[in-house]
This record gives sequence, C-alpha cells and structure tokens, in this order.
Amino acid sequence: MEKAAFIWDLDGTILDSYGIIVSSLYKTYRKFGVELDRDEIHKEVIRFSVGDYISKLEKTTGLPAAAIKEMVSENNDTEQMNIKPIKNAAEILSFLKGLEIPNYVFTHKGFSTKTVLKNIGLYDYFDEIITGKDGFPRKPDPSAINYLIQKHSLDKTGTFYVGDRSLDVECACNAGINSILYLPENSPAKPTCKETYIVKDLLDIMKYI
Repeated sequence: MEKAAFIWDLDGTILDSYGIIVSSLYKTYRKFGVELDRDEIHKEVIRFSVGDYISKLEKTTGLPAAAIKEMVSENNDTEQMNIKPIKNAAEILSFLKGLEIPNYVFTHKGFSTKTVLKNIGLYDYFDEIITGKDGFPRKPDPSAINYLIQKHSLDKTGTFYVGDRSLDVECACNAGINSILYLPENSPAKPTCKETYIVKDLLDIMKYI
C-alpha cells in the first residue's frame, strides 16, 4: 500500500472505556431518579454517540442535555486513569510505526484525551490528535478528517479511518477515504455495508497493509 495513513477513533477502538462511560451515565441519571438499563446504555452509545443519547433522553426525562453532558464528562475525567487500551492496540500501532506509517486521532473525547493516551503509553504513536475541544463539527461531518488530509498531504486512496461504530464509517465515507470497522465479539454495532474492511481484532489490520 503506497502512502498509507491511519486515522483513529478512540473510545471503543483504542481505549477500552465504555465501562466507565456506561457507569458514569447510569450514576448521573440515577441522581435525578432516572433508572437506566446498563446494557441499553451500552447499545445506545455505540449505535450513535454519548451526546446523541443524552439529547434523546432530554426529551423523555426533561433533564437538560448540556448540564448532563458536563456532569458525565466530569465523572469520566475522575476515572480517566483507570482506562486501559483495547486488546492489541499497542501492538498494531507499534507495527504501523515500524513501517513508518503515520497515525492520527479524530475523537469526540475532550481534554482528557492526551492525558489518557500518555498514561497507557500510546501518546507517542500519534502524529496529531484532534479532540472534541478543537472546534471541528461532530461526526459524521468530515471536516476534521479533511483538515488532516490537507495538512499532512495524505493520499485518500491509502488513508483509513478506524472506528467501532457506523458513525465512524459514515464519517470516512463523507471524507472520501477508506474505513475499517472494528467489530469485536458481542459488539452491538452492525456492519453498514459501506466499510472497506471489518476486523474482529485490531491485529487483523495487518492483512490489509
């Protein structure tokens, strides 16, 4: 593959953080007397996003989405040092770096992103990290990916966006690049028929380089 490059989602793709996200959402709503099902929370945040799920719940609970998002974010930040990497995340990033293939991040995650990546030893694998605090529109808007492509002169035919949700695949399609859907066992996500490849293990990405 000539001029290959990888852009990565974080939560559920590089970071094994859904347990913390689900717990934070559950505890936050419980404070207001709203009982949610943890399995349903997990399904919703993977099918869509945390922000979309909170906005959806505003319509049924009356709890303001902006305030809930802030509380959930604060709870997540207190648990950030407990986040672990997804199985084989370090291994695939090391493999790509060994081939001098650049890696970037586009995530909705906020200020804690770099701290978490440094804590688990993955920060130095990435050439640039774009978070939710950098002002780009949320996925599936491709503006952040287009920015990376233009800034780093990436070849679209060799560039992949790797994520664990249909939202990531749609974002890649909108940017005109390839996509890899990370679909581990028991994931509630479903193939979109638009992804370039589907992998159950991040190391399977080696097959496509």
